[in-house]
Amino acid sequence: MGYYFAVFLPVQEGGYAIAFPDIPEAVSQGEDLADCMVMAADVLAICADEYTKARKPLPVPSSLEQVEAWALGQKDDEGLNPQGKILFQLFRMPQVDATPVKISISVPKSTLAIIDERARAAGMTRSGFMAAAASGYDGRPHV
Repeated sequence: MGYYFAVFLPVQEGGYAIAFPDIPEAVSQGEDLADCMVMAADVLAICADEYTKARKPLPVPSSLEQVEAWALGQKDDEGLNPQGKILFQLFRMPQVDATPVKISISVPKSTLAIIDERARAAGMTRSGFMAAAASGYDGRPHV
């Protein structure tokens, strides 16, 4: 796994917009630097997972000089604080193990019928549907 630069761009309302120039999908925002560090690591982990699921190769990491040049081009964007200092932080791309693992679960037969029906409607396999459902679970009880 590679290391990617996060760019913290100061915003007018305070805090920073976070971008990874090499990974355009990885953007976020934080109220202070501590918040930004957490948000940047989170968004990078999400992107690592999405790239793995899509079997999409990770981009080659840019050099600091390339990232600095990219950041300077962003300074004129509306909403950014032109007086604020742009900060850079290197993050390690988390490794995602996409090796399939066979599991066994027990559910009532009627629940399995619902799972299969919803998987078919989504154009997915049962396993794919269950994995997608687990990935989307937010911890709240669903009825």
